[in-house]
Amino acid sequence: MGWLIVALVACSAPKETAPVDTGVPIPRGALQLGFPVPDRDAIATLVGVDHDPVVQSSGIGGLVCTDYEGRGFPHCYDEHDGSDYMLDGGFDAMDAGSAVVVAAADGVVVATEDGHYDRCHADLSDPSGVSCDGNDGVANSVTIEHEGGFRTLYWHLMNGSVAVAVGASVGCGDPVGVIGSSGYSSAPHLHFELQDPDGVVIDPYAGVASQPETWWAEQGEVDALPGAGCAG
Repeated sequence: MGWLIVALVACSAPKETAPVDTGVPIPRGALQLGFPVPDRDAIATLVGVDHDPVVQSSGIGGLVCTDYEGRGFPHCYDEHDGSDYMLDGGFDAMDAGSAVVVAAADGVVVATEDGHYDRCHADLSDPSGVSCDGNDGVANSVTIEHEGGFRTLYWHLMNGSVAVAVGASVGCGDPVGVIGSSGYSSAPHLHFELQDPDGVVIDPYAGVASQPETWWAEQGEVDALPGAGCAG
């Protein structure tokens, strides 16, 4: 159980603000998101955004959370500000080719990071719960800006896999990288994050603890992966 807890909570991208207040709709204009991993069979599970406004204590308190459907751990963990799509098969699957990550909507690349160690892993002997085996622990990543100033972030990519450059225009479904385990990551997965123009996190999923309107072009059933297309 201890390893499972570490594996699910060890993930992060830069935290600028907390998630938006639950239930408050934000005009999205024409932005509709497609699922950023075309090989849907490559994804084992989702660990989602935390909608519980209370910052819990360390230790077991980090498992207290509320996901978009009002559920707790393991569907989320305290202060998690993105959607983690865990690679089915872990490092074995990553070594076998992993899974391509694509842009969730049309936009312009505004930031990239590449060239960093991509086999960071759970380590209960480390105070952080994660070890990058003495390497820098920086995540390979891509950030895309979309219509209206909204941004999507793609984190923990494989070393050398970033396929776009700052300033490049990308279309929905264009490859941006490959799932890895770079940065503060305990296992191979994609941390996908949606932010408003002020950098405030938005959970793309509609639900009882989230906003009433989904940001996915096709959200699908609870616990099913969203649709791949960017148009409803």
